[in-house]
Amino acid sequence: MKESFYTIHKAAVVEVDIKRSKFIAAASPVDDEDAANSFIERMKEEHKRATHNVFAYLINEQVMRCSDDGEPAGTAGKPVLEVLKKQNLERTVVVVTRYFGGIKLGAGGLVRAYSDAAKKVVDSAGIVKKRRHQAIFVRVDYQFFGSVKRELEMAGGLIQDIVYDERVTISCLLPVGVDVSQRLSGVTSGQVEKERGEFCYV
Repeated sequence: MKESFYTIHKAAVVEVDIKRSKFIAAASPVDDEDAANSFIERMKEEHKRATHNVFAYLINEQVMRCSDDGEPAGTAGKPVLEVLKKQNLERTVVVVTRYFGGIKLGAGGLVRAYSDAAKKVVDSAGIVKKRRHQAIFVRVDYQFFGSVKRELEMAGGLIQDIVYDERVTISCLLPVGVDVSQRLSGVTSGQVEKERGEFCYV
């Protein structure tokens, strides 16, 4: 598993007009190929009267796909995919919808138009780095709660939940490779329970 990767921060839509043709680019972060295909189908349904619904997605180095959707081969889907590759993005899907305006753009014009639309929507969505984390559940007596919470946060932990029962249980996501065992034992005189959970990217 990779320790980190880059993807877009949020879903975004931009519109570009080129020689009367309207290009609408929509992008979304996705977890897998199924999610990418679902997004593509939603965009196709939303723009079913469009001339073309070109798409590209890149999940990881092994899983990627693009489609010209009726445009001349290599002038649409591949340029969109190249934008994702150049930005080192993963788990990202882009659909560029074209409403033809009556003026042909030529092969070079199409490549520029689809590349430009893809770049603009990626810029609008923003790029973020996702790092692999592991869930950790820490149980301590109330007297140690403040110190333990502070140690977790100083280690880069993301507090997800706090349950106040006989003891305090802190649910936290810790970056993979970060070990807080000694620090937590130190501030609690060894009176700490830890349980590890699943991995995720945040």
